[in-house]
Amino acid sequence: MYAARSKIADLEAEIATLKWKVEEAQVDKGRVEVELNAFVANMDKDLAAKDVQIAELKCRLFEDHDKNESLEIDHEAERVKAETTEEAKKKVEEARAISTSALNVAQNNYAEAQTIIDTLVAESEWMRSRGVAAITNSILHATELDGAVAALIDASRAVGHRDGYLECAQHVEEAFGQQFDIHHCSVTD
Repeated sequence: MYAARSKIADLEAEIATLKWKVEEAQVDKGRVEVELNAFVANMDKDLAAKDVQIAELKCRLFEDHDKNESLEIDHEAERVKAETTEEAKKKVEEARAISTSALNVAQNNYAEAQTIIDTLVAESEWMRSRGVAAITNSILHATELDGAVAALIDASRAVGHRDGYLECAQHVEEAFGQQFDIHHCSVTD
């Protein structure tokens, strides 16, 4: 019974550890989401800055009447915007992948913890309803225990008879004032 309580205590400690891991994963997920949102905000600022650059380039384009130069500027602006947009998309996808990975780890840890908790609850209920009674009955109904109890009862009777005989012999010695010979009796051995 002590071993069962010890196992239950160990398993409860393991549950607490797993719950802590799930909470830690959820905190990490929240942190990653905050970082992702900050990153997206920075990318929006970068895009706004690039839009300003594009606007400046277009302004120069309108000021300059040369068709070739204006086409190059426009092309460069569009290329810069496309590169910036592509970089931002890649970084956002990487951040989402990290966030998704962290969420999957947290969900797996939670599922594992829930499985362990369910198992512990079932084992605990079994121990309460059947386990202790089954263990007690198996001990009390053991044939070795019957033989040991019978031998103990016989030995206690023999000791009781011996003590009673010796007490009686002592009273006789006190009454008559002489020693009573008890060596001939088998009970005194």
